Amino acid sequence: MQKFDHPHIIKLIGVCTEHPVLLIMELARLGELRAYLVANRSDFDVVTLVLYCEQLASALEYLEAKKFVHRDIAARNVLVSNHESIKLADFGLSRQLTLDNAYYKASKGKLPIKWMAPESINFRRFTHLSDVWMFGVCMWEIITMGKKPFQGVANTDVIDQIENGVRLPLPGAYCPKRLFDLLQECWSYEPTNRPSFLQIESCLKSILNEERLNSNSHIHFKDRMYPHEQIAIKSKSNSSLAVSSAILLQSMDDNVPPKPALPNKSDFTGNRLT
Repeated sequence: MQKFDHPHIIKLIGVCTEHPVLLIMELARLGELRAYLVANRSDFDVVTLVLYCEQLASALEYLEAKKFVHRDIAARNVLVSNHESIKLADFGLSRQLTLDNAYYKASKGKLPIKWMAPESINFRRFTHLSDVWMFGVCMWEIITMGKKPFQGVANTDVIDQIENGVRLPLPGAYCPKRLFDLLQECWSYEPTNRPSFLQIESCLKSILNEERLNSNSHIHFKDRMYPHEQIAIKSKSNSSLAVSSAILLQSMDDNVPPKPALPNKSDFTGNRLT
């Protein structure tokens, strides 16, 4: 980790090997990302949230090039240096892949099921593409400003839902459509159908540029909602639930996130990234 040199990866400055053993890390003054999102919801706009996603994607592209898998990509493991800069941290589960091994197989230990790709849950198999799935969940956390994925759902039920095609729903009416399309690609069941971090970062840069052009950076979510807009979300039973954007706006103040749902094909194109 001390060899990592990237603006959006927390720096390891040194290690104290005598008792008490200590790690000396770069200071991120604003603390852990999820807590920061929850505490400062009124201060965020779409541009800043997409910027966070793009910064993390660039960090993960760097790790991919170094042949490291992180294995625990979540908002709780990201630190905030300032309002416009975040850094990936907590490399406790990270592993370097060798030239002979394209994946790492974990033999024991507790794992973050609600963030994990199906091949990691079923076979404890971790690759850059399983990191892509986890990053998709982390992006969902960011766009929902700190909601917990599959909140209130038991881990065993999460596994069943993923196997049956259930995915986390549209984060809100304010979420750019292209970003939701990207989330769906990150959550492709087959790992080879997921984009690389290079593709993800390129896509997020494009979305970020669009958002900067289309909105004033001081326009917040409340000003971007349309009271009569309807969003269809497919439930597991394939029934359609109409949710008004006004309700979605209200839900941002609740602790309970929207329920996981089968992807609604009208909400995203499903086209591969190019």
